[in-house]
Amino acid sequence: MNRLTSAVLLILLAVSLQITAQEKYPIDYFDSPVDFPILLSGTFGELRTGHLHSGIDIRTQGAEGKSLKAVADGYVSRIVVSPVGFGKAIYIDHPNGYTSVYAHCQSFYPAVDTYVKEEQYLEESFTIDLLPEPGQFQVTKGQVIAKSGNSGSSGGPHLHFEIRNTETEKPINPLHFGFTVKDFTRPQIRRLRVYPYGAASLVDGKTKPKEFELAGWGPNYRMKSGDTINLSGDIYFGIEAVDQHNDSKYNNGFYSLQLLIDSVLVYSHVMNEFSFDETRYMQSLIDYPYFVRNKHKIQQTRILPNNPLSIYEKVKNKGVFNFNHSKLYRIQFVVGDFHGNESILTFHVKGDPFKGEIKPPDQSDYLMYWGESNQFEQDGLLLEIPEKALYDTIHFQFKTSPPIKKGYSPLYHLHNKYTPLHKFCDLYIKPEKFRPELKEKLLIVRVDPADNSLTAIGGSWDDDYITAKIRDFGNYTVVADTLKPTITPVNIQNGKNISAQSNIRITIKDDLAGIESYRATMNGNWILMEWDPKNNLLEYKIDEHTKKGKNQFRLSVKDTRGNERVYETSLTR
Repeated sequence: MNRLTSAVLLILLAVSLQITAQEKYPIDYFDSPVDFPILLSGTFGELRTGHLHSGIDIRTQGAEGKSLKAVADGYVSRIVVSPVGFGKAIYIDHPNGYTSVYAHCQSFYPAVDTYVKEEQYLEESFTIDLLPEPGQFQVTKGQVIAKSGNSGSSGGPHLHFEIRNTETEKPINPLHFGFTVKDFTRPQIRRLRVYPYGAASLVDGKTKPKEFELAGWGPNYRMKSGDTINLSGDIYFGIEAVDQHNDSKYNNGFYSLQLLIDSVLVYSHVMNEFSFDETRYMQSLIDYPYFVRNKHKIQQTRILPNNPLSIYEKVKNKGVFNFNHSKLYRIQFVVGDFHGNESILTFHVKGDPFKGEIKPPDQSDYLMYWGESNQFEQDGLLLEIPEKALYDTIHFQFKTSPPIKKGYSPLYHLHNKYTPLHKFCDLYIKPEKFRPELKEKLLIVRVDPADNSLTAIGGSWDDDYITAKIRDFGNYTVVADTLKPTITPVNIQNGKNISAQSNIRITIKDDLAGIESYRATMNGNWILMEWDPKNNLLEYKIDEHTKKGKNQFRLSVKDTRGNERVYETSLTR
């Protein structure tokens, strides 16, 4: 097939994708959720740490408090307030079978704000998840339903916006519904890696993966040095690419990826929709060890045994291709964004039948199979891994080191941090030589080998063991946490007259176990303090629960080991 025919084929593939999408999704039903041009800082299906991005992130001009509008008629079906995740989020069900989601809000419109606050006081909890009756909060297209914010796990002011299938709750790429985003910019292809698969496979004569520097501009990319790679045996490929939009500096995720060998499509995936059950499988989509080492996400063509992602459209041989024939192959990666802009990486590979001696790799004797439950037990430790927690079968590695300073068990080295886990696993550790009064203060921690810093995992007692759920391999041990959290007033002190201020702000921190709960009262009655853990900040908006005259404020904060700190002060309004 000549170069012109190949180019026409690529164009037809892109057009086909666009036509299919337009037929499947209504493109004139929803209006924009904002009254300014949509600029994106995150795209649908973008690879985030541990998950696929389930919506689009709309920039809010660097500020909070922008009006967010209902994209169509409907009713409020769910309201969530959380210190993490989506923060303050509002869900609207629409008559056409879709649900729109608006997350990281600063506040909701007055009727919903009042309802939420009443429920928070009834439950005496800042964190709340509400399901109003279908007719309780009707909204119309264009109605202001919230103000944009930075709540929850947001890294800056923006609107996380989703459209979901109401029945299945599957998130769908919102750009399918006709939202206007200015985009004439092609994706950028940044890295190419080639991987041997199996003992009889070589990349340029070596048994290890090899990375190739790229050059190019516009639609055409190539290898910076040479254009031919020598390959033997079974091989798979990986690339890193980003997409940008007009008037935006953000490197976002791309929409589609295709691999062609001699103009034949052998691999493709498209970010149209997926289920929340799938989102963590992004760890099997990328070269996970490379990501841990280098913080770059290389998307690989090989589909691991435990990877049921529905984004794949066409994949031959599970994304692994054989190059044992002595011939020249033309390889093309086509990276596309949603608006049809494409970049193409072209290179050649020369097949070379493997002639060397096959040497089995050094491996441990303890196999853990991805499709089965696995159990590993040593003196003082038990690890239970459920079936399909692994993405592939592994040769499990294990060793111990002496206890760290103030540790109450050996330091257990569980496999390595370069192998991801999909599900939570049960870890049991038997503590040693601790004083009885420390029993309820003990917890499992993960130890970072780079700086010996500790990350609290927690745990509870099961006979003589402390047990906790982990979702990462690494180094684990048991320590005690006897320190109370800290409470630092920001804008109050004892006896202060607060008549001129609108809020009370306090920072709270815990050095290890982590804050489990807090409770604030004014004159003995619970008051609502909003919790922003990324800033360690509690904030109470002064209202009718603070009376004129003298008031007694009390705040108690507990960590997960029962250590409690109390702050009390007298305030005048």
